Amino acid sequence: MKIYRIITVLVLLSFLLGACSSPLPTAAPPVETQAPAVTEAPPPANPPEPPTPTPEPPTPTPEPQVDEFTVVAAYINEKFADWTPVITADKLFENLTDGDDTNNPFIIDVRKPEDYAKGHIQGAVNVFWNEIVKPEVLAALPKDRQIVTYCYTGHTGEAAATILHLLGYNVTNLKYGMMGWTADEEVVGQPGFKGGAGYQVETESHELPEPTATPPSFETGKSEAVEIILARAQELFAKWTPVVTADKLFENLADGDDANNPFVIDVRKPEDYGRGHVPGAVNVFWTGIAAEDVLARLPADRQIVTYCYTGHTGEAAALALALLGYEVTNLKFAIMGWTDDPEVVGQPIFTGAADYAVETEPHPFP
Repeated sequence: MKIYRIITVLVLLSFLLGACSSPLPTAAPPVETQAPAVTEAPPPANPPEPPTPTPEPPTPTPEPQVDEFTVVAAYINEKFADWTPVITADKLFENLTDGDDTNNPFIIDVRKPEDYAKGHIQGAVNVFWNEIVKPEVLAALPKDRQIVTYCYTGHTGEAAATILHLLGYNVTNLKYGMMGWTADEEVVGQPGFKGGAGYQVETESHELPEPTATPPSFETGKSEAVEIILARAQELFAKWTPVVTADKLFENLADGDDANNPFVIDVRKPEDYGRGHVPGAVNVFWTGIAAEDVLARLPADRQIVTYCYTGHTGEAAALALALLGYEVTNLKFAIMGWTDDPEVVGQPIFTGAADYAVETEPHPFP
């Protein structure tokens, strides 16, 4: 029994010792994860320089836009204020025969060459009226001497004088033209004044319309008034019709179609307008034809006809409006060509020429 217990103890001891001697499991060493090798690119041998920015040109400052219509209108308004547009035949003759040649004006006959050749005022040179604005003509005209222009009856001579005045020359026009200088109609070159047509006049006053009209526009590319006017005249003179006869105007007004009637402007003094005027005419004294408040009331889409006492200041007013872009002409012989009533005309009516001498010797243009 005793032996049995001993054996049992030994067996238990052997089991215990076997269990103690079993090796513990060894943990596997952690696997080290290698980071991928970074390969740096070698620096370039000559690193490029950053591009130089292209400088932007400065933005040009736009030149202020010139309102050519306004510039020209203001200039004409100023130039007309103190101008004497005509000289009588008596005054011109007195000047030419006073024995002092140093005060003689430079005289320009603006008729056709064939009429100039038939006879002209002593010393006059010849330049047809619509060629007066040619650069070579203007360059040869004296700026330090009075100029006198004349034509057949006073109208195109006045147009020539008006443009020269606006361009800065000291100039006036012979009243009635060659018709006022000589009674020889062959020398004059056109039929002279034969009396008024005797058409009806009215005394009812007509006001200018409300200022709703859009003025004409034009662009010459110039900025100074004289430059603009010269450019306008060089374009205009070749195609402009400076006069309409009383017969033609009457026919238009009396044809029963008021839609084609022109806008008629009487440029005489208000008191003369009040005594009688062409039916429907409004009144604007010629020196104020380019005033801002007047131009704002004139139609740019309708023909205009101007007239004065004898044809001269009406022509100056017509040319001013033509330069400003209006469709305009002037009544030939003015109110004295329309009516034979001297009280209505307001100035002495032409009764005949002074009958001064003429010459045929041509004088070359300088």
